[in-house]
Amino acid sequence: MKNSIQQTPLAPTPSPIKTFFKTNRLVLVSFLALSIFNVILFLRYGWLFGAQDFQFHLQRIEELYQNSQHFNFFPSIATFAFNQNGSAVMSMYPKLPLYLFAACRLVIRQPIISYYIGIILMTFIGMVTAYFSYLSIEQGKTIGAYTFAVAYMMSGLLINTNFTAADLGISFSLLFLPLVFAGLYHWLTSNHYKMLTVGISLICLSHVLNFIFVIVTLVLLTIINFKKVTKNKLINLVKAIVLTVLVTSSFWLPAYSFGTSVKMASPQKFPLAGINLPKYLFLTLTNSTWSSISIVALLGLILGFVFYRTLPKYLKQILWISIFYIVVISNIFPWYLLQDTKISIIQFTWRFLIFPQCFLILIFSYCLNDIIQRFSKKNVRRLVFSVFILVFLVLSLHSQFRITHFEINAPEVASPLTKDQNLQYKDGIVWFKATNSYEYQNILGFIGTKDYYPKNTLPVFDKIGYPEHHAFINNTAITVPTKNKAGSNQSDISFHSSHTASIELPFVIYNHHYQIKLDSKKIPLNISKHQLLLIKNVKAGTHTVHVQYKNNAITIAVALMTVAGFIAIIYVPKKHHSV
Repeated sequence: MKNSIQQTPLAPTPSPIKTFFKTNRLVLVSFLALSIFNVILFLRYGWLFGAQDFQFHLQRIEELYQNSQHFNFFPSIATFAFNQNGSAVMSMYPKLPLYLFAACRLVIRQPIISYYIGIILMTFIGMVTAYFSYLSIEQGKTIGAYTFAVAYMMSGLLINTNFTAADLGISFSLLFLPLVFAGLYHWLTSNHYKMLTVGISLICLSHVLNFIFVIVTLVLLTIINFKKVTKNKLINLVKAIVLTVLVTSSFWLPAYSFGTSVKMASPQKFPLAGINLPKYLFLTLTNSTWSSISIVALLGLILGFVFYRTLPKYLKQILWISIFYIVVISNIFPWYLLQDTKISIIQFTWRFLIFPQCFLILIFSYCLNDIIQRFSKKNVRRLVFSVFILVFLVLSLHSQFRITHFEINAPEVASPLTKDQNLQYKDGIVWFKATNSYEYQNILGFIGTKDYYPKNTLPVFDKIGYPEHHAFINNTAITVPTKNKAGSNQSDISFHSSHTASIELPFVIYNHHYQIKLDSKKIPLNISKHQLLLIKNVKAGTHTVHVQYKNNAITIAVALMTVAGFIAIIYVPKKHHSV
């Protein structure tokens, strides 16, 4: 007679992410409070202050916001912003950072407050990501994790990137650096690859150059750890690459389609030069960091050598990688020799400092955790930890004060911007402020950014821009004004012609995926020598041309690839857990 054994069904294993949020509620509340504190001086005024790339990214947010109201969440061309003439800028730059700010705008409506809410949420996401990433490696070391999250996201470098550079792509990509390198650690040590996949994908969808820099750094660290790389790990790495390609198709597929259609104007080039180390050390020590590591990162460098013997191997490696980057991007290296090569696309060598910034703060946090744990009394440990958090808050306030103090007396944007009346500069930095919704709208006027326009369009760029939107008559310099009514990936352009003529309208055409109607009648697409929409033999009178960009093949391909990638990332086979 066989013994019958009654099996008790196993309870489902809770998701690590769900468990994390349940067990760290107080931490999350404090992160939200600190995220608000990190913009407190800006919120005090309730104004927007000038920054280098601010107008560019505000116009990108506006384009996505307007499209979202028409239920188009993946605009291919710009019709509401960027001079309203069909620029492909929305396809040529990653859009992930824009969704957070557009969502805030849809909910709050007030554009200035919604922007600061977006920055607060972005900081909060960064803190949660850094905290979770740290604990995934150093389990149970909550002091180090908390220190890393706060010191990293409240550093002068991040604040200046948000408010002096206002480069949302860079800012957003920095949120996920800890996730990427935690993912690399898990791939090298336990062959789990999905954390790495998610981190890399998020950076790719945020900022192209930082994505390239991250790939270079990952390759360096993989070479250093080549003895740990097995056949199975290489197979999972290939899986990670394939999943990244699928999940990021919403960016690279449209960008490839537009980029291979015409010769485009590249982003502005700058003289390629190494950094002056004494100068940048001074910027660090005075907490004047925009393009240098922060004070906490410098302390991490010092503590890294003081406690070098006790550091885990992975921290020793990133310590030397940090030193390598600091030396290589300095003026010790002859960067000027690479000015005429494709490497010059990096524009500024100090961009590589994002890695020493992240790595050295990680080392600082690890060392501080160990130092605090050496105190036997719990009250002393709490006191020391609280003092350091207070120092981070003071440094954050100092960085905010420097920026607001510089911009507070800047002129207001009192009228819509034009090519003749644009934003002002002071000491090489964009200098303006917008104190209300009207002035905010003025910033959305003319923008001189020519990135990714067809090269043939550049000679007539000023003529076809906001607010005139001139059309050319019979391939001559004679122009007539037009009126634009923007729609989602489409525009209605009205004009008056005094005689029969061919009209070159102020709307850029990149390829043959456009549908054209003249006075509600479909007509063939014609492209002028300036890569603009050409309407031939238009009779005298007032006319309206409807132009719409539509590429169904790209839309379907992106949808299928993205969904397939998400399903593959979420899916976890039974008896197998992949981080």
